[in-house]
Amino acid sequence: MKPMSAYPSPSAEALREELQQNSENDHVGHTLLFENAKVKVWHITLQPGERIHYHRHNYDYFWTVLQDGQGVSNQADGSQVSFTFQKNQTSFQNIVQQGSAIHDLQNTGDQILEFITTELKY
Repeated sequence: MKPMSAYPSPSAEALREELQQNSENDHVGHTLLFENAKVKVWHITLQPGERIHYHRHNYDYFWTVLQDGQGVSNQADGSQVSFTFQKNQTSFQNIVQQGSAIHDLQNTGDQILEFITTELKY
């Protein structure tokens, strides 16, 4: 695995600018696989070093990772969270109580990072 510093990361200023530009971006994945009145199902694929830009979660959601990997997420408050993902790992995120959540995600591993994310529109 390459260290995170081996991948180009945006500067703090570039991240702040991107956050302002994308604060209303509700595309939480690359491909919208399905949507109806109750759910949105997204597919996300990140090559090593690739980032998905800041996006806003307006609904409770859960994700399932499709293979092992590592990532780092910049939060809207400026904090950064590192992750080690295991194949089939699933996590539920309670967003409705918070109002929304804004973050990005960068693949810091040396393998493709792939997720299915399901937003619950209730």
